[in-house]
Amino acid sequence: MEKTTKCAAPLSCPIVRSAMLLGDEWILLALRALFRGPLRFDDLQKQTGAATNILTTRLNRLIEGGLVEKVPYQERPPRFNYQLTKAGMGLFPIVLELMRFGEEYLQCPDAKPVRLRHSECGKLSRPGQNCSECGKPLKLGNVTMEDS
Repeated sequence: MEKTTKCAAPLSCPIVRSAMLLGDEWILLALRALFRGPLRFDDLQKQTGAATNILTTRLNRLIEGGLVEKVPYQERPPRFNYQLTKAGMGLFPIVLELMRFGEEYLQCPDAKPVRLRHSECGKLSRPGQNCSECGKPLKLGNVTMEDS
């Protein structure tokens, strides 16, 4: 028999639980950077622009939430790469939809759009579940995010 945990009213909603973990711009920027592959703390900081204390807090939250893991690459002094877990990789379609929503409804004239290159057809695609050029599904393994 599977063990379940009872949650208080708002926490019984999976949308609320997910929003509590993900509902922060620094979390989403860290995830966006990690979709490109494992990164060291300094590289994550450069890609997100987050202050060290903010990035540390958000990475700890992602680790505790099971979305990111800290993998040692050097013992002395201890150094780590941060990489997505299977659960973290599972957020890719959700982030694509957030990108699509943001481009469609939350225009920002000064923003540099992130371009998606679909490796199966080699063309740039608008954000969404399927490539806007060939119609095939966009997945973490067949899309690269390019800064414009």
